[in-house]
This record gives sequence, C-alpha cells and structure tokens, in this order.
Amino acid sequence: MIPSLLRWSILILAAVPLWLLPGSVHAEAVSLQSIVDAASPGETIELEPGVYKGAVTIDKPLTVKAAREGEVILRNDTEQSALRIEASGVRVEGLRIEDEVLKEEPTIWVAGSGTRLDGLYIRTGADGIAVRDADDGEIARTTIEWAVDGVRTASKGNGIDLYNAHRWSLTDNRISDVHDGIYMENSDDAVVSGNLIERSRYGVHCMYTEGTVIERNEGKLNVTGAMVMTARRVEVRDNRFSKQSENVNSQGILLYDAHDSVFAGNIVEGNRVGFYVEQSTGNRLEQNLVSYNFIGLQLISSSGNSFSNHLFLGNVSDAQARDSHDNDLSGNYWDSFRGVDADGDGYSDLTYAINPFFQSLTQKRAPFQLFFQSPGMVFLEELFQTDRANWSYDGEPLMAPPFDMKLGEQNSSRSAPGMIGFVLLLGSCALFYRMRREKE
Repeated sequence: MIPSLLRWSILILAAVPLWLLPGSVHAEAVSLQSIVDAASPGETIELEPGVYKGAVTIDKPLTVKAAREGEVILRNDTEQSALRIEASGVRVEGLRIEDEVLKEEPTIWVAGSGTRLDGLYIRTGADGIAVRDADDGEIARTTIEWAVDGVRTASKGNGIDLYNAHRWSLTDNRISDVHDGIYMENSDDAVVSGNLIERSRYGVHCMYTEGTVIERNEGKLNVTGAMVMTARRVEVRDNRFSKQSENVNSQGILLYDAHDSVFAGNIVEGNRVGFYVEQSTGNRLEQNLVSYNFIGLQLISSSGNSFSNHLFLGNVSDAQARDSHDNDLSGNYWDSFRGVDADGDGYSDLTYAINPFFQSLTQKRAPFQLFFQSPGMVFLEELFQTDRANWSYDGEPLMAPPFDMKLGEQNSSRSAPGMIGFVLLLGSCALFYRMRREKE
C-alpha cells in the first residue's frame, strides 16, 4: 500500500510546475517587484516558467529575461502599468504580459533611454508600450493585441506610442486591433521596419517628425496603412499596404502637410485610395505599384512634388486632382490610358490629363460621391474642359510598365483563368470532332 501511495505522489509532483511548489521563489504569491528589488544594478535576472505578479517598476539598469521565451507570465490586474521602466539601459526579453484592465496607464511605460524590449507578448487594455522622453531604444519581435471586448477603435490605446523619443528602432513586431499600430509624435530619426499591423485605425502614424524611416512593413484591413502628417524628410520604402477600404477615409498611404520626403517601391493595392496627397510639397514618389484601388492617386492642394515610374494597374480611377499645380508627373504607366508613340522611344506623344471635374464637384456637393464612375458622371467629366492649363498632367506617360516583376505576379494570377478557358475550348473541339466522326 505504501509503495503504491509513494509512486502516485511522485507522479503527481512530477506533473506540477516548479513555480507552484511550496517555498519556491517563483510562487504566484511572490511579486516580480520583490525579485527586482533584490537584484543589484547591472545584474541579469533569468525567470523560470511561471506566473509572476505585477505591477513592477525597474529603477536601475537590469536585464530581466525568460528562461524559456513565452513561458514567463507577468499578470497585472491593477490600474497601474504592468511594467514601468525608469532607469536607462534596461533590457526585458521573452515575457508574456497579461494586462487586460481597461485603463489610462499603458501596459509598459518607458522613461529610460537605451531600453531594449525583445520577444514580448502583450495583451492590453491600454497603450501597449508608451515611451516618453527617452531616446536610443529598441522594440523588436514583440506581439501586441487588444484584450478588451466591446471597445470601439477610437477608445482603444495605441500599440506602440512614442512621444519626444528619438532614434528608436521598431522592428519585426506584430500589432493588431488597436487604435494606431505605431504612433510617433515629436520623435525624430526612428526606424520602423518589418512590422505587421492589422485591423487598427492607422498602421503607422507619424506627426511632427523628421528623419523617420518606414520600410518593409505590411498593413492590411486598417483605416489607413501609413499616415505621414506634418513631417519632413521621411522615407517610406518597400512597404505593402492592402485592403484599407472599409472606411470612407481609407487610404493606403496618406501625405498631409508632408515635405521633402521619399516614397518609393511601395505596393498599395485594394484600398479605397492608393496614395492621398494633400497640402504637401517637395516630395518624391517613384516606382510604386498602385493597383486595384478605387482611386489610385488623389492630389489635393499640393505642388512641387514629383511622380515618376509608377505602375497604375486595375484601379477604378487612376487619378484625381484638385488645386494642384506645378507637380512633375512624368514617366508613369496608366493602364487605362491609350497613348501614341510615333518615334518609338517608349513614351507617349500624347499627355495624360487628370480631369478635376469630379473632385471639384464633390468638394461643393459631397453627396455626389455616390455617383463615382457612374456612366452619367463619366460622360459629364468627358465634356468638362475648363481651365485645362491648370490641370495636372503626365507629360510623358509610359507605353509599357516600368518594371516587369511585380506586373508579372499580377499577370500570372490573371492568366490562369485564361489557360483554363483555353484547355476547355480545346476539349470542347475534340469532343465535337469525335461526335462527328461517330456519326459518319
């Protein structure tokens, strides 16, 4: 009897995680704050798998890391931040943070420069990570998800929120169902790279910034993929923003009061508006693929910008413009335009003109937007020829797409139905031929 009981006791104890055993320093009743308080500056705290209690403040340089990434849970049910970093040079790696109380305080508050957050998983009812007056940090490989049901997007917190925080690197993060995925204000020289942002208001949103680099990110099912607003010297390169179309204000990439910036190599597809440019000057847009949007390009009260080597493909309307003069549109391919190339140089001898009629009409009578691309509206637009000297033009539209690789991806998907149809046609001909021979 005794050996049997002993055997079962051993099996039960073996199945219980170490952090639940009596006397363990990692028991759920022990707060992570007590462990942090006992550590010396510069020390590395390696946490065994288990549940730890928040809230926690780190006020000295420490490294806090999970022994096994994702198996250390910091659980916080207070109105305070789950983790508050007040010292410089702090590193936090591999923790899962469950902070599901709807509140004002962010899940992670960072006020220390040189902070590195890596491999975190955050479920939040506030801002996921808020950085204030701290520079030269990094947030990498971190997942941020909204955790509270029944909250409208306007009332949610941001995924990552920087204010007066310069030279931050935000790379390879996954953010969903928040207000703005990545929000930067008065924060210069940030690098935002390789992030995926879904089902939020703005994917990447920068305001009053200079020197921001936004590259190789993907945004989908947001209201707007990337918003560059009241900013200078921003680089937006090689991103993909798709399916921003459910809101009347949806855009792939939006420029508002943006200046001296570069937008190159991006894919904007399936959005309400691909590129929206308003009150912006001195920007360079080149080699972007603008495909299958309701409107490819919208220019409003903007001047001094250059647009070249774009591929406009499959949009309901390639471009609209209003009060936008002295922009340099040259060498773009518009698939709805049929040009004439008499000298064979690859450029049309006819210009591509952007008719301002619809934009001017809907500015005065917004309900007329309901007639977008209706036969009657298209007919009226063709009749409108007033003040052509002030229209926006592509003076040298391309006769063929400027780059083949991305177009090839589109063509391959469109050619498959054609090949299937061709095979079916051959099969039908063979069947008719066989039936004819049998009758003979």
